[in-house]
Amino acid sequence: MARLGTRARGKPGVRNVLRRLQKLEGRLTDATGLVPHSDAWFAFWEDKLDRSMNGEDVDMSGFTLAVIDRIVEEGDRAEQARAG
Repeated sequence: MARLGTRARGKPGVRNVLRRLQKLEGRLTDATGLVPHSDAWFAFWEDKLDRSMNGEDVDMSGFTLAVIDRIVEEGDRAEQARAG
């Protein structure tokens, strides 16, 4: 979902654009039937990746680097939490 600073969100024109964008994002789905970059979409691909890495023959067509980026980010956050 699009994110803007608090000042920008307060402007009527920006609020309208954000509302319309959120509405469109909610209607977009990919070949999995899920909304790209949603929690369910990431969970779907993380499960497929896990099964693939455990030796199962899994169709990974449609897999994107966004999933890897999220896994790396989650790992970084967990490491920082342990260290901090």
